[in-house]
Amino acid sequence: MKLNFKTWFLTPRILREKKVSLHRLSKPLGDALFLSTVTREIRKRNPACEITVYSHWPLLFYNNPDINAFKPIREPAVPPGYPIVYEKPWPPRRGRHVLQIICDRLGLNGKKIEPRTYYYPTVKERERAREIRPPGGRPLVVVHPFSGFFAARTKQWHFSNWKRFLELIPGEIETMRFSNPDEPATPAERPHHRDLQTTDIRLMASLLELADAFVGQDSGLAHLATALGVPAVVIFTGFVPPDMFGYSQNINLAPELPYIPCWQGDGCPPCKGEICTRAVQPEQVLEALLSILERRKKLPEPSKAGA
Repeated sequence: MKLNFKTWFLTPRILREKKVSLHRLSKPLGDALFLSTVTREIRKRNPACEITVYSHWPLLFYNNPDINAFKPIREPAVPPGYPIVYEKPWPPRRGRHVLQIICDRLGLNGKKIEPRTYYYPTVKERERAREIRPPGGRPLVVVHPFSGFFAARTKQWHFSNWKRFLELIPGEIETMRFSNPDEPATPAERPHHRDLQTTDIRLMASLLELADAFVGQDSGLAHLATALGVPAVVIFTGFVPPDMFGYSQNINLAPELPYIPCWQGDGCPPCKGEICTRAVQPEQVLEALLSILERRKKLPEPSKAGA
């Protein structure tokens, strides 16, 4: 990108460079996906730039047309280039989406930031996913009742609510959960449910893309569902607000409590994570899910009739 001196002086440094490296040091999956938004915004402004990303989840960026190279972070070394940061200060100032905050810090302003993440399965991955879950007559809903070890405790919707929600889902709907041996068991047994134990993020993503809907708390898989264009019901608790960490294309459910968001991973004095994690009711989540399936014409006939 050739610039005259005045334009060069006014152009952010990140857009003047022929090669750019980016990294996100924290380990959560959702935070890693924020790199995909930054690379898209750089690519839109400087199409010829050579972009490298460093991440704890490098395979997220395989097949991404905005990225030239992806590399793993090898602790304790700090990767080169620009860090992706939104926590300083913490809590961040309200009124802007977290992706806008990140891009503004890098000088990627002047154009509207599209608040979404990006992910690109391959043809072979999609074929493999269809072999594991062949097309059928039942709507498929991916559920995510456990946020993972890197997430704040107050992000976790209470397991008793998860149990009740899974029991309420009409039996004609198929559910799937990705899990690993270290996580708690799915809180309820139901017909047409499948637990798939895997840590293969590429496989999870290709199966998630097949889903008619996703239901889970604010987590990495919620960000991944958005990246794949899968309609999602995302359950927020008291930790962070959906206007900053959610996406408008999803149905974001949050408690109506006067002291939230608290921005504290272990909860604030009024409830210590015991009230806000139970506040969104299972019936609200079911109603939101059925509205998505109805909109996509995927609601089973018995459920339409109130069965």
